Parts: sequence; structure tokens; C-alpha cells
Amino acid sequence: DQKMGQLSSVMMPLIEIGVMGFVTYVFVYSLCIEYLLAPSSEWRSRGIQPRRATAIALLTIYVLLVLTILLTWLRMLQVIWTNPGIVPLGHPDSEKQDVSWMGIEKYDAFISDYEGNPQWCDKCHNWKPDRAHHCRELNRCVRRMDHYCPWAGGIIAEGTHKFFIQFVFYGALYTTFSWIPIAIFLAERIRVLGSKPGIWIAMLPLCGIFMIFAVTMFFMTFWNQSINYTTIETLQRGGVYNIAMLVTRRDPNTQTPRRNSSSHNSKEKPNVLREVTRSDGREYVVFQTQPYVNPWDIGSMENLRTIMGNSIVQWFLPFQTSPCIKRDDVKGQYGWSREVSAMANDWERDHPDRRIALLSNTRR
Repeated sequence: DQKMGQLSSVMMPLIEIGVMGFVTYVFVYSLCIEYLLAPSSEWRSRGIQPRRATAIALLTIYVLLVLTILLTWLRMLQVIWTNPGIVPLGHPDSEKQDVSWMGIEKYDAFISDYEGNPQWCDKCHNWKPDRAHHCRELNRCVRRMDHYCPWAGGIIAEGTHKFFIQFVFYGALYTTFSWIPIAIFLAERIRVLGSKPGIWIAMLPLCGIFMIFAVTMFFMTFWNQSINYTTIETLQRGGVYNIAMLVTRRDPNTQTPRRNSSSHNSKEKPNVLREVTRSDGREYVVFQTQPYVNPWDIGSMENLRTIMGNSIVQWFLPFQTSPCIKRDDVKGQYGWSREVSAMANDWERDHPDRRIALLSNTRR
């Protein structure tokens, strides 16, 4: 699987480049130059007159789309080849207690197993950060892995997700724009000249297949990001998550703040699996979410901003990386949903002598 995946990530882009070269020849030379800009004298005598403005407009838009999609693709490949979010390997002889938590312990809450430890990868011999998955094509764990895409040239994960969305968006525009003029002028050419050019006819289904793929992939990926799910997490939707939350002791001389529970039913107790005290004295409460609860859904626009950026320019230009890769919020490696805060809030309300660090760092 690993060798096949790496081979496909080389072959598929070459196929795409070949298709783009063929489409460019048909669109630029055969349609815009030969048919619209400078039709032959025979075609002119039969009613096909030069349409220079149309040709120049189509050529300009086509060149801009090609440059944009190539720029986005190269930016994505650059991140894929440098650091898409691969988790370091541990020592093959290491066991869970022998390896550091890779900085996971600095966060107030993290995805854990039943024991309150971060998830462990037996293949990489290391702790798995939140939302990391083991990629069989790379044989490594990858942060916030979405999927391995041979068409894009490699892994789509934390560092490349933004550029992949931009890539399929511009790919959808490019294939749609290439398909429509060819279809329109092919119908005209058949009606006026009675000719059916083979390369035009061949381009339509070829470009149409890529158009359907790009449009479908864009809307699916964009929708998943709007609800803050990766493709892998979407396939696992309906499952539950264990979340270990750091607990601190409250100063008995400090008045307990009154908080309103954000639970839909204040009588419903949070699902607490266990309380854990680690060897360093840190205390954790391990919660379990309800089925179909997404612990990272922080609202559609905020979900999109975590990947696409905080300005409209960042959404469309493939230069700056996603804000989520900074991981500079002590509350967690990624934002927590209201349901997660509600579980912590309900538990804290019933334990006035202790407080959840996640809540004490949350704005109210």
C-alpha cells in the first residue's frame, strides 16, 4: 500500500498535467486562435467571421485560471514535501510511560483513552496529538489528517488542507470555464460548418469528468470544514470521544463563581468515565461525549477561519498557512465546542472545591 500510494502520487499529477496540456491546446489554439481569432478564408466564406474581442477575453480568463491553479498546486506540493504535519517517530522499544507527551500536557484538555492518556500509535511508537491519524501510505501519523490524495500529489492534512480546498475550487472553475465555451462553439460549428472536430469532441467528456470530480470534491470538502470535520472524521461520525480535562483545586477562601449551564438539560449529568491523578500530581477528569457530538465544532465561520484564514484575501490566495497550525491556545490543540464546555461546566457546578482549567481560560 505504501509503495502503491507513493507511485500513484507521482503518476496522477502527471496525468493531470497531460490533460491540462491537451485542454490548453484545444482551448487556446484550436478554439480561440484558429476558430475565433483568425478563421480560415473557407470558414469566413461560410459565415464564421473573426471575433477578436471574444477570443481575447477567453484567452485572458483562461491564462489567469491556469496560472492560479498552478500556483495553488505548487504551494500545496511545497508544503506536502516539506512539513504537512507529520508526527515524529518514537523509539521502537519505547512504551507509553517511557515517551514524553510531546507537549500535549501543556493543554487544559486533550483527546484521551479510557485511562486519561493521549492516544498511542503502536506503529509510530509515540503519542498521537488530537485529530492525528496514522497514514498507511506514509506509514506515519499525521496531524489533523484529512485523506491521502494521489491526484493532489500527497497527504491532505493540517498544513495542506487550505491549499487543497483552494486547489479543487480553482480546478472546478478551470474545468467549468474550459468546458462551456467548447460546448457552445462546437454546437455552432456543427450547425454552420457541418464539421465535428475530433479533438473538441474528445475534450468534452474528458474535461467533464474532471469538472464533476473537482466540483463535487470542493463542495464536499468545504462543507466538511464548515462543520469542522475531516474526511476521516466524517466516516467515523456517530462515534464518541474521550476528553481528559485538567482539574485544579479551588482556594477555599475564594468565592465560587456562579455559572449558567449551557446544557440543553441541566438535570442531565455529564458522562464522566473516571478521575485520574498522574505521577506529577496533575489531576484530570475524563469525559465521554455523546454520539454524533463534534467536539471541535465552534460555528461555521470560525470553523472555516481556522483553516482558510481570517481575511478574504487569505481565503483566495495560497500564501499564508492555516491559523490552526499555530496551536497557541492553552485550552486545547484545536477549539472546543459548546457541548464540551457544557460538560465541564456541569461537572464543575457539582464540585465546588475544584475547577476545570479549560473553563477558567474561557472568556465569558
